[in-house]
Amino acid sequence: MSLDKIIKINRQRVGLDNANDKLDQQFSLSSGAITKLVIYGRMRPGGPDEHHLIDLGGTWSDATFPGYIQSEDDCSIDFCPRLAWTPTGTWNEGFVFQADALKDHWSVLDAKEGADHARLLTPVQSSMGDYVANIYVSRDASIAQLHMLDGMNVHDDVDFRT
Repeated sequence: MSLDKIIKINRQRVGLDNANDKLDQQFSLSSGAITKLVIYGRMRPGGPDEHHLIDLGGTWSDATFPGYIQSEDDCSIDFCPRLAWTPTGTWNEGFVFQADALKDHWSVLDAKEGADHARLLTPVQSSMGDYVANIYVSRDASIAQLHMLDGMNVHDDVDFRT
């Protein structure tokens, strides 16, 4: 798993860098991320939005993933605060849904999540090992976290990268 590639692709996915669809597709295929989705909220098993995944015939496993939950409240079946993705964040509990059918279903899920969310790549830890999966996160909060990885102080709009 290459954290540098994950960050590079995530920057492209949120529009901070020019998109390189070939790199994204190659990495998603070679890492297996194209068939994996981290769930930490409403689409989890038994959740009110599980129906978006249930017909894809996949499997679920427990997993942890990095990021900052943007609330003091924990995720529940009915509510989950937005997640700011960053590889340096705390590790959160969730699930990974794995299904070959996800390859052809990403555009449907992207539309369901809407423009306020971005589908990024994330490292995942589980009893099945460490791997890469997709995850839906708060677009704006994750952009701020990606800027901070570059050394930009997003609170004062000062760029310390030079």
